[in-house]
Amino acid sequence: MAEISKRKRKNKKRAWEKVMSSFTDDLWTEILLRLPIKSLLRFKSVCKSWFSIISSHRFAKSHHAIAGTDDQVVIVHLEPNDNDFDADVDGSFSLIHLGSEPNCKNLDFPYSQGEYPSKDIFSTLIGSHFGIVCVSVDVSDWSVTNNNFDIYLWNPATKHSKLIPRYNKSDNAYTSGSLGFAFDHIDSDFKLVKVQSRDFFAKVYSSNRNEWRCIEPRPIDVPQRNVFDICFHGFLFAIGNNSGMMAFNLNKELFICDINLPVTSFDDAQSSTKTRVSNFNDTIAVIFCTMDNGKIQLWTLDNEACLCGGGVQALWTKVLSIDVGLPLYLVEGLYNNSQFLVVGRDGNRFMYDLNKKVTKNFTGPYFEATEIFKYTARFIGLGCGNG
Repeated sequence: MAEISKRKRKNKKRAWEKVMSSFTDDLWTEILLRLPIKSLLRFKSVCKSWFSIISSHRFAKSHHAIAGTDDQVVIVHLEPNDNDFDADVDGSFSLIHLGSEPNCKNLDFPYSQGEYPSKDIFSTLIGSHFGIVCVSVDVSDWSVTNNNFDIYLWNPATKHSKLIPRYNKSDNAYTSGSLGFAFDHIDSDFKLVKVQSRDFFAKVYSSNRNEWRCIEPRPIDVPQRNVFDICFHGFLFAIGNNSGMMAFNLNKELFICDINLPVTSFDDAQSSTKTRVSNFNDTIAVIFCTMDNGKIQLWTLDNEACLCGGGVQALWTKVLSIDVGLPLYLVEGLYNNSQFLVVGRDGNRFMYDLNKKVTKNFTGPYFEATEIFKYTARFIGLGCGNG
């Protein structure tokens, strides 16, 4: 009986090997591309050919191209709950779906919880693009380090993370500048840019080169916020301290500063205005909101000639002008081209539906206003390239 069972297993193995040998790598690639990320992680260990196929960056880009996207999924960095404040612990990272009933999925940290000797370690969410998340960890109180911050690239879907090379402690004061993170689709390269406010000194990290290098010429402005607002069409965008829009060309590694913003009816208003760069119907957009009377305007960029430099004036079209009926602090983003996520003056969040013209309280967990980015799970490695 045992001999029969052994013979059956051997025959099954031979049959499987015959099937495997009859399929070309191209055919296996087409099959594997249709699988979810969890399955791909398991199937990498089936055989050498599958490992080679699934591990290639070309496969990752193809998987990204055919995978679905959900514009309402965001990654956030939660504040520690009330019971955690005395423990000086870092808040967790979570995925939130901004649907009718926001649901939250907690994630692992990009670093090991036992990696740092002190519990007094706090993280900042820098950006999220093409399935990879960038996180900065404050280690300035840790005497053995020669830098103020550790920065990680992290794929929450595969649970892989990478600590990138540090820059010198003398020039990495995070609070004195801004960081922006995105994927350069031309060179298949994740890049992190840093601009210092005190001297406009700028550096860029490339995951392909795995090194930092200085950017020349230096920008003539620095973002108002400590992170850039959005990556779109190969550029990182932010509102500069000089009140113009800034753009960083990811591939050419060049800044275009002082891009003129539209002149809104808010400019003569007594109440203060907050501005953010977003996208609307596949176009660069800026969102203005007045903090006192709850009014929002959205303008779209007519063309992208101003992003080529040379002082070309930006032309804008007003698309939306709405009154949500509540005092505002900040518009955090626009989702599905129809829903604003807004922080009120009282600190509470709500969603405003452009189609239904109604507001609804946001019932998800609390997180900092600067630490929310759109997220799409992707099967992509942390070491890029063209393989």
